[in-house]
Amino acid sequence: METRQRRVLDSFERVRTFLAEHPASGTLTYASAREMLEDVITRLRALASTQYLGRAQSRAETRRQADRADALLSEFIRPIVTIARAQLEPTSDVGLPAGLRMPKLPLNPSQLRTVCDGMMEAAREHEALLIANGLPADFLAQFATACVALDRCTNGRAAQRDAHVAARKGLAVQLQRGRRAVERLDAIVRAAFRRDSATLGAWRVAKRLQRTPGGRSVRETGSESEALRAA
Repeated sequence: METRQRRVLDSFERVRTFLAEHPASGTLTYASAREMLEDVITRLRALASTQYLGRAQSRAETRRQADRADALLSEFIRPIVTIARAQLEPTSDVGLPAGLRMPKLPLNPSQLRTVCDGMMEAAREHEALLIANGLPADFLAQFATACVALDRCTNGRAAQRDAHVAARKGLAVQLQRGRRAVERLDAIVRAAFRRDSATLGAWRVAKRLQRTPGGRSVRETGSESEALRAA
């Protein structure tokens, strides 16, 4: 949750506290609008948690993805290319097969996966030679397993990114609902306490957005609505 959105949530919680401390009397009731506000606050907290976890886990998957990519380069791609250059290129009239050449770096995960697929295919033709010159007997199986590990990280990162993007959109929807609830409550509070200037002053403080560094606090209902819409 961004700082601006957090300030709006804080204002919703102050409104909730105000309603508990200043119940409406007579025929006026907060019930429907307060229920809506309570639901908004609950949903905002859940979405903020989802957004935070999605971002954190996406960053973790990005680090794991980088580790997997480094392992593919250092443990498979570079050794295969080094052996191929030493053992195949000197005896070839046309140089190394395309699949056994060192790719131009850096590569994104999709590009790296394509390079790995091509190199595994090219290496099968020279498997015995590569093993005889230092690669493990099951290097192709290990290579394939390392590629699958990269795929898992890539898919995991995409899933976490989708989760926090969806949460961000959900936050925007709930902030709009909260704004509508506060607007409904504003009309009720002003009617219920129209002769009580102290309580109306407390209400204005409760629903006001906090001052931001270098900015200004929201003082009037119209400005407050604009700030809530922006959030």
